[in-house]
Amino acid sequence: MSRFGLFRNPASGSHPTEQVAGHAVGIDHVILSGAMMQIRRRTDKATEMKNLNVGETDTTSNTAPPPSYHIIRIAQTVKRNWLVFLFLFGGLFLYVSIQLAFEAKTVLGVKIGHEGAVEINKYIMLPGILRRTANWVGQTSTFLSLVRMWGGKESYKAWRHARDYQLSQRNTVLNNALKWRLHRAFEPVSGEVREGMSYYDVVAARASVFLQNLRAHKWKDFAVEKDKCAMYDVISKNGFPHCPILATWDNLEAFAKEGQVVRENKCLQEPFCFVKMCHITMGHLNSATRLAPRKPWEKVVKWAYHLWDKRPIDWDRTWGPYFDKLTATLKPRLMIQEGFKGGRKDNGNLDTPVELKVEVVWGRAYLAYITMGSHHCDIQNSMILRDGTIQAYRMDQMLKEQVDVCHQWIIKEGHIDVVWHLAEAFAETLQIDAVRVDIFITQNGDPRNAVINEISLSSGAGYAWHWEFLTQLWVDGYRAREKLRQSGKEPPRSTSVVGVETIDRGSEYYPVKLSRCNTSLISTELFKKHCK
Repeated sequence: MSRFGLFRNPASGSHPTEQVAGHAVGIDHVILSGAMMQIRRRTDKATEMKNLNVGETDTTSNTAPPPSYHIIRIAQTVKRNWLVFLFLFGGLFLYVSIQLAFEAKTVLGVKIGHEGAVEINKYIMLPGILRRTANWVGQTSTFLSLVRMWGGKESYKAWRHARDYQLSQRNTVLNNALKWRLHRAFEPVSGEVREGMSYYDVVAARASVFLQNLRAHKWKDFAVEKDKCAMYDVISKNGFPHCPILATWDNLEAFAKEGQVVRENKCLQEPFCFVKMCHITMGHLNSATRLAPRKPWEKVVKWAYHLWDKRPIDWDRTWGPYFDKLTATLKPRLMIQEGFKGGRKDNGNLDTPVELKVEVVWGRAYLAYITMGSHHCDIQNSMILRDGTIQAYRMDQMLKEQVDVCHQWIIKEGHIDVVWHLAEAFAETLQIDAVRVDIFITQNGDPRNAVINEISLSSGAGYAWHWEFLTQLWVDGYRAREKLRQSGKEPPRSTSVVGVETIDRGSEYYPVKLSRCNTSLISTELFKKHCK
C-alpha cells in the first residue's frame, strides 16, 4: 500500500477517490500554514525593530543601521550572557590583582612596580588583601603543619629541633616575664592576645594597642620604631653604641643648603654617609641613600623632595592598617648618619656589614637572623640559636634544616655573646615585651665594637619553624602575668610616665648600669669614656 493511500485498502472499505481528495486537502493545509508562518516571522521582526526604537531599518538595503542599533544589540547580548561576561571580567580582575599583589614589573604590558601597585591598591584594595593574606598564611601553625607533613622525616626533624629549643628556653623566658617591669604602653596588650595566635596576629594586636593609646592619651610610643630620628635619640641618649648621627632636619630648604656642607666635611671617605628619611622606615621605599662622592648633590635633594610628603603604606602585613594610621601622624624629618666602619672586604673594596637581627622576648635574646654581608656564603638568611647551632630553612625544600658552617666565625670569634647582651640590654631599657634589635658586627674584628643599626616592633623576617614557638613564649608571658594577678599579686610594672620614644637614662646607662663596665662586653672607647 502506498503511504499516501492512493490504492484501495481492501480492509478499509473506502473508495480510492475519497483518499485522493483527502490528500489534496492536506496539501492545501500545509501550503497555507507555511505562508502564515512567513507572515508571522516578518511581523515579529518588524515588531522587534520597532521595540528597538531605531526607526524603520531595511536590513536588506545597503543603508547602514545607526550606531545606537549596535549598542543596543550588544547590550542585549550582554544581558543574555551576563554570567559569561561576569566570569571573564572577574578572571581578568583577579589576574591583574594577583600580578599587582606580587609587584610584577609589568601588568598587561604596562610598567607598574612597587609604587604603582600600592597606588592602584588604594582604589581596588584586592591586591593588598591578597598580599597580606599570603604573608599571614605562610607563618601560621596550620600552614607549617602542612609543610611538615609534606616534607616528611627531614621537615619533622627540623620542626622538632625548634620545639625542643623552645622548651630549653621556656623557663628562663617565663621567669623573666613574671619579674619584667613592663612599660605602661604595653600593659593593655595582655587583653588583646590569646593562645593560638600567630606571630603576625600578636604584632597586629600590639599595633592596635598603640593606636588606642594614641587616640586616648596622645601617646606616641610606636615612634621608637617608626620614626628613625626618635629611634636614634633613644639609642644615643642611653649610651648604646651606634653609627653617629651628624645632623637632622625638619625643613627641606635648610637640608638642601646645610646638608651639602656636612657631606663635604664629614662624608668624603669610606664608608661614606647615608641620608635617611626619619618618617619612612620601609626599605622598599628607598628611604635611605648613600652619599657616595660621585653622586651629585642635586640628585640627593631631588630624592629628598620626592619622599618628603610620602606616607608609608604597609600593604604586606596584617598590622599595616594600624601602623598606617599611626605613621600618618609623624612629621617629615631626615638625617645624615655616618656609615659603619667594618664591612666585609671584597676585592679590596669595603663591602656591606654583617647584620644580626636579634629577636628578644621578655628580656631573653631568642635567636639571631643573619642578613647582609653574606655574599661569600652559599647559605643565606641563617639563624643562630642559643644552643650554638646555625641553620637556614628554604621553603622550596619544605623548611628542612641546612647546617651553616660559613657563619661559624660569629660564634668562634666571640661576637654572639656581645650581640646577645647588647640586644637584651636595649630591650630592658625600653621595658618592652618583645623587640627585634639589629646589630652590625665585623668579621675578624673586635666583637666589642658591635653597634645597633636599628630596631623593629613589626618584624617581617622569616623565622620558619621558630615563628610558632617564639610566639607561644610571647603570649605565654602575658598569660603568666595574668595568672599572677588572679592569685592576688600584681606583676612588676614601670613607674615611668614618659613615652618609650623619649626614654633618656643618660649616656652612661648602657656601659655602666647595664654592662657594669665589663671589658668583655663594651668597647675600649666606651670604657675609657664612662668607666675610668
